[in-house]
Amino acid sequence: MTVLRALPIAGPRPGPVLLVGVLTVLLLGVGAPPARAHDALVRSSPSAGAAVPTAPSSVELEFSGTPLPLGTEVLVLGPDRAVVSTGAAGIQDTTVTQSLTAELPAGGYTVQWRSTSSDGHPLTGTWDFTVAAGSTPAPGPVPAAVAAAPADPALPVGWLVGGVLALGAAAALVLGRLRSRR
Repeated sequence: MTVLRALPIAGPRPGPVLLVGVLTVLLLGVGAPPARAHDALVRSSPSAGAAVPTAPSSVELEFSGTPLPLGTEVLVLGPDRAVVSTGAAGIQDTTVTQSLTAELPAGGYTVQWRSTSSDGHPLTGTWDFTVAAGSTPAPGPVPAAVAAAPADPALPVGWLVGGVLALGAAAALVLGRLRSRR
């Protein structure tokens, strides 16, 4: 009588390939964490479209995070389109302050700003305000709200990690099949 024995099945062991596959499925199944929005302008003074009774001595921009000094600049143009901002913009916590020249005339002013958010992304914007009566600058600006800029659309990190893991799982499968053919 002949005894039949089971022969081992050729191919890769399921250990590493199975582990990578399970981890990929788990990470993709869990999903990506909510993306953190970039910093945004949350308040300005004077506010966009405001009519202030007297000329301010400075303009202020308040951000949702602390802006980086590199690239932060505020330019204020007067009614005749001449630059009325003086010196470099100062940063204190989340607020950027730009000094203005003395004795500003009545009329429309444009604030053009550029900043680097705490995560390194550039932010830019422009707004106008009006000075009702020309005079020497008031002691300080009057805070007012400005609509926040929309978040920069970005690919969530979780999807990138999941894609890398999926590619790793596919590479492990291919390598396992190549080894089994030897």
